[in-house]
Amino acid sequence: MAAEPKALIEISSEAGRKIGGIYTVIRSKAEYLHKKFGNNYLLIGFLDDKCGEDIKFEEPTGKLRDIFEELEREGVHCRYGTWTYGDNSRIISVDAKAAGERIVEYANGQGMQKDKQSNYFKFLLWKHFGIDSIMEKSWDFTENIVWCLGVGMLLERLFSKGLFAKESTVLQFHEWIAGAAILHCKIKGLGLATVFTTHATVLGRTLASAGVDVYNEAEKAKVPISLNVAYNNRCEGKHQLEVAAAKECIVFTTVSETVAQEVEYILGRKADVITVNGIEFGNGKGDEETHDLSAYARGELQQFVEACFTSYYEMRYDNALFVYISGRYEFTNKGFDIFIDALAKLNSRLKKSKDGNERKVFAFIFAPSSVKGPKISVIKNYLLLDKINEILKEIPETKGKPYVNLQAAMSLLQGEIKLDVGNMAKGFIKDGERPHINCYDISYQNDSIINACVSAGLNNEKSNPVKVIFYPTYMKPNDGLMNLNYYDVIAAMDVGVFPSRYEPFGYTPVEAAVKRDIAITSDMTGFGRFIMKKADKKGCGVKVIRMAGKSSQQASEELSRELERVYKLPAKELEKEKASAYGMMSHLNWDKLVENYYKAYEMALDNNSKVK
Repeated sequence: MAAEPKALIEISSEAGRKIGGIYTVIRSKAEYLHKKFGNNYLLIGFLDDKCGEDIKFEEPTGKLRDIFEELEREGVHCRYGTWTYGDNSRIISVDAKAAGERIVEYANGQGMQKDKQSNYFKFLLWKHFGIDSIMEKSWDFTENIVWCLGVGMLLERLFSKGLFAKESTVLQFHEWIAGAAILHCKIKGLGLATVFTTHATVLGRTLASAGVDVYNEAEKAKVPISLNVAYNNRCEGKHQLEVAAAKECIVFTTVSETVAQEVEYILGRKADVITVNGIEFGNGKGDEETHDLSAYARGELQQFVEACFTSYYEMRYDNALFVYISGRYEFTNKGFDIFIDALAKLNSRLKKSKDGNERKVFAFIFAPSSVKGPKISVIKNYLLLDKINEILKEIPETKGKPYVNLQAAMSLLQGEIKLDVGNMAKGFIKDGERPHINCYDISYQNDSIINACVSAGLNNEKSNPVKVIFYPTYMKPNDGLMNLNYYDVIAAMDVGVFPSRYEPFGYTPVEAAVKRDIAITSDMTGFGRFIMKKADKKGCGVKVIRMAGKSSQQASEELSRELERVYKLPAKELEKEKASAYGMMSHLNWDKLVENYYKAYEMALDNNSKVK
């Protein structure tokens, strides 16, 4: 019978620190782990300014206070608290920069040497695991191994002081960033039940960025990838650290079938368990409240696009199809090129039909980049339109009536109020020949997204049924334009499109569907592969574009046809598919998927006892 762990320590630089997708994984399943382990569930994260919004810090007591004082003398600064958004689970955040800078003396095989402790730790990683970091110049490699050094020192004391028992505690490490902490524990001979989860490989992501079809290569490979490939791509230190962590952990897991194939090829070890990423499904706001929020956000979105276009030409905004893509600005990996090409094909076909004159497509591209600030013309037009709309909501002629656009509303007015509103409307700014693609001023030349849109004929000219808005900054309540958070904005959309070429799992289509958008993903993503068999029914609201082994042109053609199909759906059918997409996400509920983690934890205890 498998041993059941009594305690769990979960280590990730994203615990209580919102910087990426792993944050979502850990935060969303914390409720289940906290419920299972109670106060025997502890998270360890990275301490910096990003923790302030998430963690409620407090003074430690008893043995924990003594441990913190000991570590402080050695250059490791720890803070204790509860993770507000992680079900108020216990968390310790660690800053070990001072420890990395301390000068230590050690034998390097040729004599005694004095150096920074960070370099001593690199020496130990080379000595015990052959990790070559001599040429590793990336700041994050040193920063993360130093953090791991501090985490390892903390773990030593948590066990030596009796706060946790080795025979009943599992330690869960996420991603290569936490990998050196596993290796520190191994060097110290702590004999812990360790689980290492990789969400994406460093080398796999690097190769995908260079245009390599990693999944296809992994599928064909008979032996693991050559180490020379990592050297050629200048990521040998991180890659070798990740390989060592995968080899030295007791149980190795990954988040999807696609990554399981990838890690066997890239890291040389088969995953013991696939721990599919889940979501909090059905635990949020009620349907009525969600619908009200969506309706409000839709109105704000329509007003925003009208502010971008109204000074150039007249069109309807009330019956448009709102489509979006979002993600890190990885032009090829995230499939921005496929999205833009598909929009161009859709635009060409709609131009030839009468529908394109009556109904527009507003396609948003959310990809954070380097910006100077919002375009002054867009800000002024947005504020002016908002002021006019406030007036229109209160006067009898337009109060409570469906809103098509400003011009249609003004046609209902008479007399002095019509003159007043008309004079206000003369204040709209026209900044150039046609509406801008980007609503922010970008702080560099030759942007790939803008250039691709222009080359594809998506230049926002009047005759184009498809209009493009590039929003090159993080959406948040103080972003200077829409001033809404990302989740409120996508709740106002109709379709989320994510044709990634490399995505170990991919939360963006999941988030789209949870917000009742039709979600389009690709079979090159972990989520796409997971949902394919469940999403094969017509009209289910989730579409998986076939991209494996296909050309970019083939992928964009399939995507454009799917967008055209959705565009032509009657309003009731569109809403039905959006609701169906939401229902499909029940397959990702943590209440089912967390069992994969429990299986890994039991295996870790059992296998560790056999090692001993």
